[in-house]
Amino acid sequence: MFEQELLPSLQTARSRYMDALANLQADELPLKLAPGSNSIGFLIRHIAEVEYRFCLMFFQRPLPSDVSLSTIGPVKDEGNFTDLAALLAICEASYRHLVDSLAALPPEAWDVPCEAPIGILTPRQALGRLIYHMGYHGGQIGLIRKYGGTK
Repeated sequence: MFEQELLPSLQTARSRYMDALANLQADELPLKLAPGSNSIGFLIRHIAEVEYRFCLMFFQRPLPSDVSLSTIGPVKDEGNFTDLAALLAICEASYRHLVDSLAALPPEAWDVPCEAPIGILTPRQALGRLIYHMGYHGGQIGLIRKYGGTK
């Protein structure tokens, strides 16, 4: 069910996000639109962490033991996410974890409401929210790459 009905939408959104990261250079990671806003590096890490967290909250998959969530909640970008290779690696790993989680979700679970800190959503609704989240922050990354400069 997932592969035929929902995966194509996720793949399309993901390809647009990856287009925003195309030819990204390490010196772009600290760029921001304005002081106090989030940097490109922070946003890449945040998108990956949210994918992991949604797997935990809605898609019946535990968080890997080696993953920590440091960009979720009331946190401030302290400029810690400047290792391009590490960011691209967690970006890829979180997406693989997400797709594996979604593929393993039983068909009857897709429309069962799940209670989570962000509200009550079915896995189908959560996937829609996750796709929106990736697009929202991917758009921010594109704008920062085009107009940003504040470090």
